[in-house]
Amino acid sequence: MSNYQNLVAELIGTLEDLREKKEELKCEIYEEEEERRRIEKELEILSERLDRVNETIMRTATEKRELEKTIQETEHTKNKIVESLKTLLHVLQKESQYHIKEQ
Repeated sequence: MSNYQNLVAELIGTLEDLREKKEELKCEIYEEEEERRRIEKELEILSERLDRVNETIMRTATEKRELEKTIQETEHTKNKIVESLKTLLHVLQKESQYHIKEQ
């Protein structure tokens, strides 16, 4: 019978070891699930931040393109004005010389 009792005791010990391991795994799973929830929350926050940053980049890039267009148009207009002023100055100089000669 002692052999039988030893087997039963060994079986009970093994079952206890398995139950302890199960509890350890249960705790480990709980901790990992908590970590996953924290990471998911951080990911959600980062994703929202990324969306806001992307929106800002798009808005800023559009504003920059519009500003570049305005600068280009303004420079073109300035150049036309300068050319017109040169032409006007040239005409005025000719007229001035003509009037000086007539006097």
